[in-house]
Amino acid sequence: MSPFSIMKSVPARRQLWIRTVTGLTLFGAALWIFLASGIREVVAVDHLRELGANPLTPVLIVLAMTGAWAFALPGSAFFFITPLLFPPLEATAIITIGSAAGTTAGYAAARFVGGPWVDRARSSRWNQFLARHSTFGMIFTLRIVPGSQHGILNYSAGALAIGFMKFLGATILAIGIKGFLYATAIQQSVGASNIREALNSETVAALMGLATLGVAGHLIQRRAERGDRI
Repeated sequence: MSPFSIMKSVPARRQLWIRTVTGLTLFGAALWIFLASGIREVVAVDHLRELGANPLTPVLIVLAMTGAWAFALPGSAFFFITPLLFPPLEATAIITIGSAAGTTAGYAAARFVGGPWVDRARSSRWNQFLARHSTFGMIFTLRIVPGSQHGILNYSAGALAIGFMKFLGATILAIGIKGFLYATAIQQSVGASNIREALNSETVAALMGLATLGVAGHLIQRRAERGDRI
């Protein structure tokens, strides 16, 4: 009997448990490998001189950001370190690639582990509410505001099976803009030791203004959808 036919003979509920336990096991193993690699400690402010002399630094930053976003670990330091090493456009590209890779990994992990359970409750009011408010504009808004919990957003989107291309597209656009504004502000700052000290009022105001536009776009889309149903 083939493995496929064996899986088909397993009750559906047991298949969900097997899938969840397998996913959590793989996720835990990947997290252990990431933490044991020490890459987060390498890509740190204390190692700026070594990073600046290493031609593989962009790859290291992307890998470190991917892990941080995939496992919902603190990642704001990368928005500060990268502009200290590269010009704004290059820093923005590195940050955006790392964020996109981490978003994909976190979304996929949550979709594999939690997706089947959420699918069974897709008709619930909570899921319907989240589905209505998971527009491109709202995802963009949640990404671009300062202090966003990016890892949690990745998990929520994956578990609830929000459209991946829409989610990734809004993420790339928001992080691209946010990364460039951060990089410009950091390179213009003097004596800042972290991202909060480097940000100025103009940068924060620009981010909040773009977030407002995202909310407006969300409301317009929701109103258009209601109008189509009338």
